[in-house]
Amino acid sequence: MRIARSKDATTAYEYGCDLRRLYPWANVSDPLWGSAVCSVRPGEATHPHSHDEDETFIITSGQGLMSVDDETEPVGKGDVIFLPRNCRHTIQNASNIEPLEFLTIWWGSPEANARMINIVSGLTPATGPLPKQLQDTIGRA
Repeated sequence: MRIARSKDATTAYEYGCDLRRLYPWANVSDPLWGSAVCSVRPGEATHPHSHDEDETFIITSGQGLMSVDDETEPVGKGDVIFLPRNCRHTIQNASNIEPLEFLTIWWGSPEANARMINIVSGLTPATGPLPKQLQDTIGRA
């Protein structure tokens, strides 16, 4: 068992929020996806940005306004937001007192897809066509 203690964690100010990267976890696990715990300070918002992977936010505490391209919706604890690759997005903390906290998980970057192809190409070939989801992933690499 490995435990990354919150009290020992490194947090950096990235994208306009306090961000603690979880995975990949050096010398423990290097999955084809990444994740981080994020905290938007009271009265602040993340910097509008986009990237070449799909992403999900899971709001763990607080209230905010989620903007994706030209659409804005209120969000709060327990809400799950899917962000398609290359969309421009930002999340604003609606409180001037409490932080807005969320877990972010991202996947499907060209680098991760290339790693997946490398892993799959090393497997013993099976008979029949590849599953459609794998064909789609390979097509995006």
